[in-house]
Amino acid sequence: MSVDLETGVLTVDRITEAHDCGRALNPPSVEGQIEGSAYMGYGEAVAEEQVFRGGLHKKPSLLEYKLPTSLDTPELRSIVVETIDAEGPFGAKEAGEGPLNPIIPAIANAVYDAIGVRFDETPITAAKILDALQRNKARVGPDGLGSQRDPKAAMRRLSATTAARERKRDPSTPPVAR
Repeated sequence: MSVDLETGVLTVDRITEAHDCGRALNPPSVEGQIEGSAYMGYGEAVAEEQVFRGGLHKKPSLLEYKLPTSLDTPELRSIVVETIDAEGPFGAKEAGEGPLNPIIPAIANAVYDAIGVRFDETPITAAKILDALQRNKARVGPDGLGSQRDPKAAMRRLSATTAARERKRDPSTPPVAR
């Protein structure tokens, strides 16, 4: 993984992921599931953005919603770890979306190791990286996370409705009718 300090471009060269699936009943399928989850996590980390206005998704189509293509995707390596689960069918566990979970924090931690900026929100874009470097920010993300002064600030922020957050950002946004 590398970050171009002049452009802010984040490049992930390879993702290697190991996943304990119990007994791999169909090893090629399990590898495909692991790679699919890695691809999903990579997309969420570097490109996909979920923005809502008034309870509706702001990006109405895939023309505006950014997804990595096969040309953008780094090399994916999957390692199938087999430990027989006595309670699973034929000793199997799962190989669905479990492998997705570690990808986003792994990329965020690699960015932190590279440039010293902690990202607590996704996507981690070139614009956000450049802004953080130019302003000497230690972290990028929602207010209240990691705050020692007010540890409940993050929970208050997360419990606010989408409409309330939008009104706070843009007072001209009309309230949502219920």
